[in-house]
Amino acid sequence: MRTDGATMLTPTDIGNIRRYVKIKYADLPSHRHAEIVADAMQRVVLKGLPDYSEEVKRELAADLLRNVVAIQQRPVGAEHIFALCLTLDHEDPLLFEPLHAWMEQRLNVLMDQEMFRGFIAEALRAQTSGKTDDSAWRVVQSLAAGLAVQESPAVPYTADSGSGQVIKLPVGQRSVKRTILYAALSVLLVMMTTLYGWHLAEPQAITKPEAPPIAMKPERTSLPAAKNELPSELQYVEVDRARLTAYLKGKNSILADSPYMDAILAVAQEFDINPLFLFAITGQEQGFVPRDHEQAKKIANNPFNVYHSWEDYNTTIKQSAAIAARTITRLSKDKPSNVDAFTWINRQYAEDPNWSNGVRSIFNAMKRHNQQ
Repeated sequence: MRTDGATMLTPTDIGNIRRYVKIKYADLPSHRHAEIVADAMQRVVLKGLPDYSEEVKRELAADLLRNVVAIQQRPVGAEHIFALCLTLDHEDPLLFEPLHAWMEQRLNVLMDQEMFRGFIAEALRAQTSGKTDDSAWRVVQSLAAGLAVQESPAVPYTADSGSGQVIKLPVGQRSVKRTILYAALSVLLVMMTTLYGWHLAEPQAITKPEAPPIAMKPERTSLPAAKNELPSELQYVEVDRARLTAYLKGKNSILADSPYMDAILAVAQEFDINPLFLFAITGQEQGFVPRDHEQAKKIANNPFNVYHSWEDYNTTIKQSAAIAARTITRLSKDKPSNVDAFTWINRQYAEDPNWSNGVRSIFNAMKRHNQQ
């Protein structure tokens, strides 16, 4: 069963890939076509997975392509990814935290770790007793809806608003009875839903996978940040705001303005990360977002390029900074003593092996300027 808006690899995508490869590589034998198509499909699925290690992601992608695409001949959706992720060891922070972040993005709701563990427990029960292969996903969608109805309606985001902020919403305590009710209704809904098949198609035009929607979420106010294992120079310190502002203005950066600077400084303190480290990443990823860029306000919502890029995931500066900080926290763990922290984080944060050199250089320059 398809979950609307959550599909990662559709029959249309597969047909487009095959058509493109057949035309572009017409001189190659058919078995090479198959290899290229398989590699392209794997890349699409990999982009939709939680931010696990490359080894784990490749194992999951291979399982999804084998069982969902090849055997069931169905599109890969969020429900299949979530069901497969439920088989992993969630006591391992390296597996739990990426899934936590991924679910927050997919469900457009913030939840602390204890709440998310409750979601997983409900999902596992539904997966065990469910009649369809997306029972677990349907349950967490209903639980997320239970959180959403506790909030006041948000003011819709418009391009003219400029700030890239969201309205703070009053979030009430979740009722245990309501949670159970939503779970029960979800299971009932799943049992009454009819399965239908998906078949591969040969479309006439290449289509770009739909980007995740703009996330309208309340700002995180009380969720504790995980402890990082960064070296002392990359852990939180107070910075001279006036000097930092002057440095960013010297780069013609929109990040010198509110709400961008305020959000990054607040997240840095929450996650015990040197603010200059976070700003250095924006310098490496987006040149500090020059204010005269025609897309400056959109880029400034995600200058860290979390979830691939600001185009794929355009949210708020508060949310993107928190995701970047959570990623840094996770990647800082278990660093060998003879490996530089920037290089250690580079292994998963960016595909460019020179990313660490750029961030390190910018960080040191900002540090010198801040100490003058």
